[in-house]
Amino acid sequence: MTYENIKSVILTILVLLSVFLTWSIWTYQPNYESLENKITPGVQISAPKEIRQIIKPDRILYHVNDEHYGTVYPGEIDRILKEVSSWNYRQFELVSSQIGDLSEFLNENGHAQISFPSSVPMEIYKNFVGLQEEDMTGIHFDQIVIELKNVMKESGYVYFIDMEDETVYRSRVTASFITNFDEDFHQKADTNRYFVKYSLETLGNNKKLLVPSEGMTMYAHNYLIDFIQGTEFRDALFRSPSFVQRNATGYGEEYKDSTTLLSVNFETNTLLYVNPTQEKDITVGAGNLLQKSIDFVNGHGGWTDNYYFVEIDRLQQTVLFRMYDSSGYPIFNNNGMSEILQIWGQTGIYQYSRNNFLLSRRAESTEVELMSGVDTLERLKEREEIDPEFIQDLVLGYEMTRSPGDPLIHLEPTWYYKYQDQWLNVNAGSEGGQEYGLE
Repeated sequence: MTYENIKSVILTILVLLSVFLTWSIWTYQPNYESLENKITPGVQISAPKEIRQIIKPDRILYHVNDEHYGTVYPGEIDRILKEVSSWNYRQFELVSSQIGDLSEFLNENGHAQISFPSSVPMEIYKNFVGLQEEDMTGIHFDQIVIELKNVMKESGYVYFIDMEDETVYRSRVTASFITNFDEDFHQKADTNRYFVKYSLETLGNNKKLLVPSEGMTMYAHNYLIDFIQGTEFRDALFRSPSFVQRNATGYGEEYKDSTTLLSVNFETNTLLYVNPTQEKDITVGAGNLLQKSIDFVNGHGGWTDNYYFVEIDRLQQTVLFRMYDSSGYPIFNNNGMSEILQIWGQTGIYQYSRNNFLLSRRAESTEVELMSGVDTLERLKEREEIDPEFIQDLVLGYEMTRSPGDPLIHLEPTWYYKYQDQWLNVNAGSEGGQEYGLE
């Protein structure tokens, strides 16, 4: 091959390479999906959960043969929910004006009552009662009442009640479902080991409250805890973790970028994530608000322990979840160690607060004897600073505490009462109680 031929070949190769590079530049499109995946690592701190595991009743009450029985045991509640979720609910109608006094209606003989901690949007719960095709927007409930008397030949009634708004919707179900439930569940309340007797006590001006009739033996628990590193929450919550700066503080540590702050408090074992760029002057429907709150926690596997949905404030765009123990009792703490609180802005989360640990292993348990709900309520009514009219609820629960440097979390069983929308420890009097979380 001559020198001129070699130059021609090289020139041809260079021209072709130039054409190829020019075409590559013109047609290049960055892989935004891959870039997005790098920016948002998708850290999963714990396993995601289904809606039915988060939105749950915390009590079931049977009013049978002029007696009252109740349970908080999750296994029994799940068994009952499995039964009633298979019924064919139909013909929803608003019947608020036909009911009269709601408290009397709830506790009426022949009623089974499924009680939720807070008002639930039907649009997010409808799949669990077989209403996938129905438009349930605007319907909320915190009580489901099954009417076990006056069952007609072909159908019976189930009521969905919102106690705060005093609205009642009635649905028809096949009569055999009602009669079978009465025989298999309701009439067996006095022999069911998970149910205890309740007493209907008067608070004043005909206001009444159901409380356990007898004293209880519960267990105080000590748990070893596993701390979740701040870097895990950083990687889960910040869009670009590599651009986040860490700073030590007198009480813990902070992570922040140009717009967002994550503050971790080692003393209270809590963290606070705030994005002040999110505007709060917008409200969305309760169903949408609750759904995106659950999706947000699922997005980074934040259900590190057993949490239930317990409160929603549509005006403040706030949702609260509380930790419950394996026996179905709520867990309270003054510093927010037992809660997941979310406040939403216009397009995303504005504030997110929670603990930074998970309960690992039970170290030891000791028996604790607790007085009856009847006696506890009487003592509350005798306090000068308490107006019985404002007592909204009385439940057994756990106070969660941890001393600085202690590797254990302590759960102490005690009575809690809800007073003017705040949960308070009976033993703490009117001061130092647990705020309900939403004002």
